[in-house]
Amino acid sequence: MRTAALLVALALVSVGPVATTPPPGTIRPAAFRDRIVRDHIPYSRERKTQMAAYSRRHYGKRVWRLRNPKVLVLHFTAGSSYEGARGTFASNTPNRGESPGVCSHYIVDKDGTAYEVVPPTIRCRHAIGINYTAIGIEMVQEAGESSHWADQQILNRRPQIRSALKLARYLRVRFDIKMGNVIGHAMANNSPYFRDLEGWRNDHTDWQWQDVREFRRRLRRIS
Repeated sequence: MRTAALLVALALVSVGPVATTPPPGTIRPAAFRDRIVRDHIPYSRERKTQMAAYSRRHYGKRVWRLRNPKVLVLHFTAGSSYEGARGTFASNTPNRGESPGVCSHYIVDKDGTAYEVVPPTIRCRHAIGINYTAIGIEMVQEAGESSHWADQQILNRRPQIRSALKLARYLRVRFDIKMGNVIGHAMANNSPYFRDLEGWRNDHTDWQWQDVREFRRRLRRIS
C-alpha cells in the first residue's frame, strides 16, 4: 500500500506545472526596472509651475504631470558624456525664450548604464508638440558628420543599444505604448499626437526614420 501511494504521489508531481527558465542573457521587462539608476535632477515646485504654464500655452491645459504616455521618443545627446547631458537638464535654462528648460526622462550612457533623471510621471520638454504625452530617451552620442551616422554609432555600440532596447521594452510594457509610437525626434512633427497651439515645429534630425525602423526591428525580437 505504501509503495502504491508513493507511486501515485510521484505521478502527480511529474505531471504538475513545469517551471520555465528564460534563455541566458534575457531580462524580463519588469526585472529591468531594477537595473535603472535613479539620478533625478532637481524638479522644483517652480519648475513644475513653469511646465504647467508651458503646457497651457502649447497644449491648452495647465498641467505638469505626465499621465498615460502614448509615445516614446528616441534622442541622442550631441555630447560625449552622461554628466554633460544631465547638467544641461538640471540647469533649467530657458529654451527658445521659454521656461522650463529642456530635459528627457532617461539617459543611456555608452557603457549601457540606464539613468532615470526625471520620473515618467512628470512632463519634460524634449520634443515639441508631444511633450504632453511622450517619454524621452536620450543616448549619449556626439553629433558627428550626420544624424544618421550618429544613430548608427549607437546601433553598433552593443552595451548601449542593448540597454536602450531593454529600457524601451520595459516602458512599452509599463505604459502599453504601441510599437508605431516608438519614434525618433526627427519624426515628431508627423506623429498623430502632434499638436502645438503656438505653431512651433521640431527642427531636430536625431534618430532618422531608417534607423528607428532598425531599432523597432530589434525591439520586436526581444518583446
